[in-house]
Amino acid sequence: MEERQCKKLDIDAPQYPNEWKLLKDAPQQLQYLGDISLLQTRKFTVVGSRTTPAQALKTGKEIAGELSQAFTIVTGVADGGDTAAIEGALFKGGKVICVLAGGFSALPQGNLPLLREVVRKGLLLSPYPFTEPVLKYTYEHRNKLLAHLGEGTLVLGAAEKSGALITAKYAKKAGKQVFALPYSTGVHAGIGCNGLIKSGARLTESADDVFSAMGLEYRSRRYAVTLTETEKSVVNVLKELAEAHVNELSARTGIPIFKLRATLSALEVKGAIVSLGGNRYSAV
Repeated sequence: MEERQCKKLDIDAPQYPNEWKLLKDAPQQLQYLGDISLLQTRKFTVVGSRTTPAQALKTGKEIAGELSQAFTIVTGVADGGDTAAIEGALFKGGKVICVLAGGFSALPQGNLPLLREVVRKGLLLSPYPFTEPVLKYTYEHRNKLLAHLGEGTLVLGAAEKSGALITAKYAKKAGKQVFALPYSTGVHAGIGCNGLIKSGARLTESADDVFSAMGLEYRSRRYAVTLTETEKSVVNVLKELAEAHVNELSARTGIPIFKLRATLSALEVKGAIVSLGGNRYSAV
């Protein structure tokens, strides 16, 4: 512990989060790296599955970035939705708390560079002993803690069975508002999100939807993006189709593929579209 500079926080310490103290299974001791004072700020939970689609990740980053101007973002440490929440908050200069599903010895190695940034600018927190592995029980317990720590929970992506749905379940049980990104019919990675919306979660397309529901006057900062007529025609087709292959875009817009690729690259830089892989694109 000393070698890794991890610090400990007991349940009776003033910095211990009040949101956890009354839980029957509240962690008696926390281990952490970073700014422990963030536990006393206003917090909002943003989660998403590892298989969250590229378009939803981009939207999630933007929403997390805007939310981080009013809240400390709370999330996990996995690829996909969790990573989008972390990157979105840090990019906008906001703060983030990442809660581990095991001890510090079980840190996900693939995300270490990003987690080092979390330690430098936010808080990396474990409710488990240093050598505790990630188990089914600890994973669900961690998701419960995520739900209780934030004033609300936003789900960026969730299939029919997803850990993000566990977080949403506990948030709803705790009487907290649940938010979810909407997905097109048939998108497997969004079945869980659409199910949440059907059962009462707020359909969320921007940070303004969250701020409005939370009774905050804050409005997200949008910047005007100038598009050429050619770029507008491509974006309009993508908005109509939700997503399309480059060949379909060429046929619908009449733009030769060799010219269309340059247009698509420009639109990606402007943040108007996102690549889904396999020469498929979607409007943001």
